[in-house]
Amino acid sequence: MFTGIDDVDWASLGHAYTDTATDVPGLLWGLASDDPERREIALDGMYGAVHHQGDVYDSTVACVPFLFELVRTAGRPERGAVVELLRSIGESVREDSPLEFCGCDEDEEEWRRMIGRARALIREGVDGLLGLLDDPDPELRAALPGALAQLHPDPVRVFDALCDRLRVERAPGPARALVRAVGSLGVAHPARTAGAAAEVLTRLVAGTPDPELRLTALVQLAHCAPQSVPEDTVDICRDVLRRAGRAAPAGEDAPERPRTDTLISYLRELERDHRASVDADLVGDLLTELHHALGDRTDLRLPLLMDQLRAPGRGQKLTALVMARQLLTGWRVPAAEPVAAVGALLLDPDERVSDMALNTLLHLAPVVGPAVESLETYIHSWDDRELEADVPWYEMALCRATEVLTLAGAPDVVPTLVSLLSGHDVALEVPARLPDWIRALGPEAAAPLGPVLRERLAALDPAVPDADQVHLVGALGVLEQPESAPLLTAVLRATDDPRTRWAVVEALPSCGTAAADAAPLLRDLLADDGLRPEQRARVARALWAVTEDARDVLPVVREALSAGPDARVYEALRAASAMGPAGAALAPELRALIAADRSTGWAGVALWRVTGDAREALPALLRGWTSQPNQRPVIARCLLDMGADSAPALPHIRAELDSPRHHTNDGAAPGMTHRLHEDLSLLRDCRRLAERLEGTAG
Repeated sequence: MFTGIDDVDWASLGHAYTDTATDVPGLLWGLASDDPERREIALDGMYGAVHHQGDVYDSTVACVPFLFELVRTAGRPERGAVVELLRSIGESVREDSPLEFCGCDEDEEEWRRMIGRARALIREGVDGLLGLLDDPDPELRAALPGALAQLHPDPVRVFDALCDRLRVERAPGPARALVRAVGSLGVAHPARTAGAAAEVLTRLVAGTPDPELRLTALVQLAHCAPQSVPEDTVDICRDVLRRAGRAAPAGEDAPERPRTDTLISYLRELERDHRASVDADLVGDLLTELHHALGDRTDLRLPLLMDQLRAPGRGQKLTALVMARQLLTGWRVPAAEPVAAVGALLLDPDERVSDMALNTLLHLAPVVGPAVESLETYIHSWDDRELEADVPWYEMALCRATEVLTLAGAPDVVPTLVSLLSGHDVALEVPARLPDWIRALGPEAAAPLGPVLRERLAALDPAVPDADQVHLVGALGVLEQPESAPLLTAVLRATDDPRTRWAVVEALPSCGTAAADAAPLLRDLLADDGLRPEQRARVARALWAVTEDARDVLPVVREALSAGPDARVYEALRAASAMGPAGAALAPELRALIAADRSTGWAGVALWRVTGDAREALPALLRGWTSQPNQRPVIARCLLDMGADSAPALPHIRAELDSPRHHTNDGAAPGMTHRLHEDLSLLRDCRRLAERLEGTAG
């Protein structure tokens, strides 16, 4: 074995940690060892140094032929792990790989030649792996299909070989790997394999008796041929869920390995312990992948989610709750039934399920109505438990349940908040998200909180940095009560803490000219040469709000509009928009931003606010609507204020109302959780716009 390994000048090669790779032959021999601990340590060394974080070095390339030789040597243990290593190296050197050269320009050409050699060695070696699909080692047979589908240059040849093996493969792990590889080839090479892959997968979905294999085939069919997904998909999944109690844990086919002092061993144990703690099984993983593959097919996903939420077993419930958060925030689906089902799990006797249900309801707070009864029952169950003053909010389930009702905008919760925040019975810390709570309730409904928050803020020493101080200032800003102005001004005068200072600067505009006494302090801040342009713009916006005098503000905002990347310009755009017609002199800078296609939507909003010229601003607003979806809520509010002049936006509004997705969901990250309240606000504004504009058109 390893013919020619001693002929390689390892001393002239390097890897992640040294300029000499004389330790690499020992790692290769370690991979071939009969000692499982030595194999584990060697594999950790390969990933940790020779293929560190996916990088490829000259020593990595030199290893490739020996790794292929090891895989082809019959009877050697853990060849599947070596195949995965080769697969990772091959992924790093593919032609469209994001791997980039970092070094001197004169070395880049040699680096590119090295990557080319690695690519050629992978292509040359991978063809010899086709003949191992019937190897007696099931771990190897499970690793090969994915590697062949990814690395072999002839997808049709690989596809045919995988299908031939699939007809006779009986081991569950290798069979599922074959199905996944067939599906991945259909996705990667649609013109050459997608049709045949759909036929193979459809037959498996209809005919295989193995429920996990059937579900695996269904997932791959949804990936490569979504139009071929059967109408009885939910029934198929329902049948699999019924059998889920007998489903094997994910990773069942992995062999037992020793505990070693390596990162690989640590991560493997961490994953195993996590899966054990949530009773994770293969069915849960497959159903999650199916949801992601189905994407906009919410007609299938919603009933599937309901079945998952009602399934027995901790693992199934936890998986379903994660999916509920992703689906109900990322897609515009009828939420009442699944939200009620999540609320029912809030009362589950399993504390972990109950806690996950509560966290899920936090994300679903704007539509939590159908779960209110469950929430109230949950809260009442805490009547006899003491609140502890030194326990953070987010470690008390009672307080998180109260937060859900608050974020839902339920006005009945305000007296409870007044009691909890008053500090008379229990001096609870101020919740970090208190400003969001008040925003959800609305300043009018939350008005009774004003005296309580001012009393607590006044009791703090403004000269001593305190997180509660920051949260209280932010909450008072959202309340928009002019009577807060003297206290906020006093805090700004006394504090040296940057976080508190900027919280006050952000809050003062809500007080308007009632906070005029803060103007000298704000002017002193503007005189600080150490402020960045975006910080100066924040101060300028506050100064405008408390004085309504543009003279000191315009030069600062103009400078900030020309400064740095979009993240810095945003504060200047907020200031310009707040000034309205008083900021008309800023129009040239706003036009320049739009011409440069920077923060186009926000810049269009600011341009209309300062000029009132809809004809000029609309093209920027519509371009920003398309290119920067996260700006749509702000643009929609501007279009509403614009009135009938916004009529050219009607096709965009209709398209938004017809879209099945949250406005920031582009489908690239199906497992992402989105901010639901922003999308609901956007939809409300779009409906109002559509009614107005369509009525005008009629």
